[in-house]
Amino acid sequence: MSRIDNMQNKLPKKSINFTEKKYNYIFNLFLFFYLILGFYFSINTGIATDEPVEQYIWKLNVEAVKDFFGYNENGYLNLFEYEGRYHGIGFHFISQLYLQLIGIITNFERFSEDTSKILLNHSLIFFTYFLSGIFAKKILNLLIKDKLYSNLFLVFYLCYPYLLGHGFYNPKDMPFLFGWILSTYISLRIFLKIYRNENVPLLKFIFLSLSTAFLLSIRIPGFLILLQYLITFIITSNLMKEPFYKILKLYFNKIFIFLFFTLLLTFFSYPIFWKDPMLIFDAMNKMKNFPYGVCTLTLGRCMDAMNLPSSYIFIWLFFKLPFLSLVGLILFPFIEKKIFSQKSNQIILGSILLTIISIIFLLIFLEASLFDELRHILYIVPLILIISFTSIYFFSKKLMLYVAILSIFSFSLQNINMYPYQYTWLNLFSNFINVNNNFELDYWGVSGRNIASKINNNDQLLRHKDECIYVAPKHIIEPFISADYNCVKTFFSIYPKSTEKYILVKYTRNIRRENPSNCELIIEESYNLNLFKDKLTMGKVFICN
Repeated sequence: MSRIDNMQNKLPKKSINFTEKKYNYIFNLFLFFYLILGFYFSINTGIATDEPVEQYIWKLNVEAVKDFFGYNENGYLNLFEYEGRYHGIGFHFISQLYLQLIGIITNFERFSEDTSKILLNHSLIFFTYFLSGIFAKKILNLLIKDKLYSNLFLVFYLCYPYLLGHGFYNPKDMPFLFGWILSTYISLRIFLKIYRNENVPLLKFIFLSLSTAFLLSIRIPGFLILLQYLITFIITSNLMKEPFYKILKLYFNKIFIFLFFTLLLTFFSYPIFWKDPMLIFDAMNKMKNFPYGVCTLTLGRCMDAMNLPSSYIFIWLFFKLPFLSLVGLILFPFIEKKIFSQKSNQIILGSILLTIISIIFLLIFLEASLFDELRHILYIVPLILIISFTSIYFFSKKLMLYVAILSIFSFSLQNINMYPYQYTWLNLFSNFINVNNNFELDYWGVSGRNIASKINNNDQLLRHKDECIYVAPKHIIEPFISADYNCVKTFFSIYPKSTEKYILVKYTRNIRRENPSNCELIIEESYNLNLFKDKLTMGKVFICN
């Protein structure tokens, strides 16, 4: 019985209604202001390295569609020859409509149209993060049925720096995470109804089809959600003591409609498949090994995405998961029987747990390409949070309350200190190692905006305003550089060679290389991890001869 239920037993009916309404009002007010602040801070971050690429992919797909209907020549060929041709544009449909609507209301006049769209799109990305928290809370509430602690989980989730950072500007992984959590919630509600022998309306299967297609339309590996559905189906069948085929036969028509619409909507989101649907198999194979030549600094070793050790995922989870999650995972074996004494929890938590284990070991077995720490499997992090929160709750509500409140307080301070680098957050175990030398940091390049601001206000650099600024890629700096500087160029695998002086900008993705020769360090962009230990360097600015 929750704390709110206990209060209700002691208070008169009128007082109960008033107290609950007041509690709901205050909590909803908190969520409203959180959302507004999130929108503000998201559009005031820098531009991530992938964001202009996402805009380019959208344009290529639009041209391919025009070509398909005979209105543009070579549009389809240009898409087919592009390395990232199998990137889905499901989220782009929503974001482009959103940008058209919000563009009527506001725009950043000091930026170009393309830059304005990228920055405004951050608010939509943040909204998907916010919604993922809402539905993660709904999943947890199916397990613990305690409104107070479910709301506490939501605040914890929304304050967790690692997810919050991605929620500000990650244009692909965060919408994908939202799609996974939404699909998980809808599917669990369906299977719980099946278990209770309740009628499952066709509309619920259509909603599941929409959410699943949205997931697949962002990334082809979204088909792994079907594995989760299968696991949940098997668990439900075993608990009902009904043969698998019998349940399948009972819901065959609705499952067929679900699969049909999911496949149809997925193909709609990939114009590359329109001329040759069989390319979907090539897409599955290619995206498993995409891209080439990328490595991620992990415990001091630059681990090649195409040749990862089996420890890669576990290392990053160990340092990225909050302390609460690690405690919950440790306690789980001791509290498992109590949790699973409720058969509905076997369906919910059992399927989530087996899904996480299956996906991790499947990715290791298939030697799937992963890079930029956990960004490509970011969607399993909320699932782990749900498991660990449930574990601690069933072990001790009091412990849950103390640990969650301390975590939220710590997260709040860290978010203020780290902005806009929350996604580089590491847990307290990072205090035992040299983070700068052991882990990937600003691989998104969002430090570009802060670095540009420092360049604009640095008198020493202003004396070199006629010299070129070199940075890779240049779009992380160029939109924010003062008009005093009229030359921004890209350098690639090696530092630029010039007989003249130039300004060099490095951010953490390429900071592992030695500093260039004949260069003087002028600016360093950094923050202190965990408020007091380890100054983490996000970027540097040099004047070079």
